[in-house]
Amino acid sequence: MVLLVSDIILKHHGILIVTIFALLLFLSSTANASDFRSGDRLVIAKDQVINDDLYFAGSSITVDGIINGDLIVAGGDIRVSGTVNGSLMAAGGTITVTGNVTDDIRAAGGNIMIDGSAGDNALIFGGNLALGKNARINRDLTIGAGSAAIDGIVNGNLNGSASSMDMSGSVAGNVTVGIDNRLRVLPGAKIGGNLEYTSPRPAEISGTVSGKTVYTQRPTRERGLLAGLAGEVFSYLWLLLIGIVLLIIAPGITQRIADNVHVNPLKKALWGILFLIVTPILAVILLITLIGIPLGLILIAIYIIAVYVSRVFIGLWVGQYVLRRLNRETRHKALSLAIGLLIVFIGINLPILGIFIHFVIIVLGLGALVMAGYELYQRSRGEKAV
Repeated sequence: MVLLVSDIILKHHGILIVTIFALLLFLSSTANASDFRSGDRLVIAKDQVINDDLYFAGSSITVDGIINGDLIVAGGDIRVSGTVNGSLMAAGGTITVTGNVTDDIRAAGGNIMIDGSAGDNALIFGGNLALGKNARINRDLTIGAGSAAIDGIVNGNLNGSASSMDMSGSVAGNVTVGIDNRLRVLPGAKIGGNLEYTSPRPAEISGTVSGKTVYTQRPTRERGLLAGLAGEVFSYLWLLLIGIVLLIIAPGITQRIADNVHVNPLKKALWGILFLIVTPILAVILLITLIGIPLGLILIAIYIIAVYVSRVFIGLWVGQYVLRRLNRETRHKALSLAIGLLIVFIGINLPILGIFIHFVIIVLGLGALVMAGYELYQRSRGEKAV
């Protein structure tokens, strides 16, 4: 069951991947934002002007006004119809951009609709991507998507990969893509440079390709190996990024959980196993009752996130332990985390033994997380932790 949950998280574009990518966006931008907000809902009205970078995390985000700086947001539903005089960095379940962004657009989400403009490049990862007819990317567009529909204008190159892609817009430069299923260049589509693509079968080309068309058919085995390797690399990077953010926003708690991983490991493993078994059962019971549905859904979300991030604490402990043994200790916990997670990912991918290692890592991490939560609960009640 543990490995099944982990596989689901790693292999599908969902809210966890969106969240982790949001953390990447936060880290890739400047850290000196003067306007950092959080809450359930953010609305920047049409007549409202924000004269600085705006950071926001919440369930609903609507920007109809003007942001004179970067806009960095993460939420369930994100809508930008105003003007961003800087870069837009967004991650959410649904992202809709119909406004004007004068610099880069970087976005990750379940469903992404771009029907506005980007003054520079666009980097987009999503389950479903639609570049509308009114969209204009002034330079390059890089994508990673389940399905992609390109109807707008790209004044530079189009690069990336998708399960399936339909093109009816125009790309001034080259189109270089890896396709898992189907590529269609529809009537009216224009490619000013070369079309180079890999796919199980030739593309349906009814549009115009001014340059060369180069088709490479990938053998099934090679495609599977490459996809598997790429998936592990991305999983490592995502987990590293969310671990770094945990170290930034909750350094004390994150370090305390990692420090306690090796303390009474059998007890923590038992707590981890108990959490794995009892939580789904309790969630199902709550979902059966109408009153308990919201709580059941919350419990499922907590369960999935806890299973996913449990490896962060193990990775931090492993990295710090290894560096300590090598007399290479560092104040930079992110470096320790990077080394530790690399060791963790190597271990869980070992033949046969990797399954057992993966299970032990998750239950130990979960146990440490559960115990830390219990201690915090006791402390909040003014009692001694046991």
